[in-house]
Amino acid sequence: MTVRKLYLFRHGETQWNVAGRMQGRLDSPLTERGEQQALAHGRLLEDLSAPECFWVSTANRTRHTADLINLGVQRPLHYSDDLVERDCGLWSGKTLEQVQSEYPDDWAQREVNAYHHRPGGGENIPDLVARFSRLFEQWQQPSCLAIVTHGVVSRAMLGHFLDLPDDRVASIRHPNELFYELSFDGEHRSVRYYQADLHADGSAFAHSGVAIEGLCEGEPRQGQTSE
Repeated sequence: MTVRKLYLFRHGETQWNVAGRMQGRLDSPLTERGEQQALAHGRLLEDLSAPECFWVSTANRTRHTADLINLGVQRPLHYSDDLVERDCGLWSGKTLEQVQSEYPDDWAQREVNAYHHRPGGGENIPDLVARFSRLFEQWQQPSCLAIVTHGVVSRAMLGHFLDLPDDRVASIRHPNELFYELSFDGEHRSVRYYQADLHADGSAFAHSGVAIEGLCEGEPRQGQTSE
């Protein structure tokens, strides 16, 4: 791997994120909060080591996010289907409550082994690793790269690049308002993240510029899904 620094972005908040619906290969537009999150990321990126280019999922929500992040740094954008969110199969467009009610056996399998589970007959984490690994093999890698993708793909990337055990990947969180920075120096790999917060009046998001070492981990918010 020739990349030495990787910024990993998830798209801004969407209407379906708010509704708690599984998006997968389906799409939903950014909310105003989602646009503000992307703009905040872009403002901070201007003060960091700017990426040489962006690799972006072809979904509309990631394209819109990348355009907003890129307003200040103005770097080339390259799009790939290998970065789209995982296929959620029959679960696509449903809330977590609907999934648990309509597919209780499938949901129980997810609880037992989330890493290898294919929601609704769709893709699992190893499927995603195979997808984005192919992209890293085929495309020329810059020294500093930004990727704009999705919640589950982001978890898969972090697990893969940091060589995490399968059961830890499920605990990784990537809220829309934060982005990760991975650094690669030979065999040494490190990760930290920047989280944007709302202004006191709730009008817009802004970054403090202070990085938090390690991964954001924990239980998801009630009714929230990173799909």
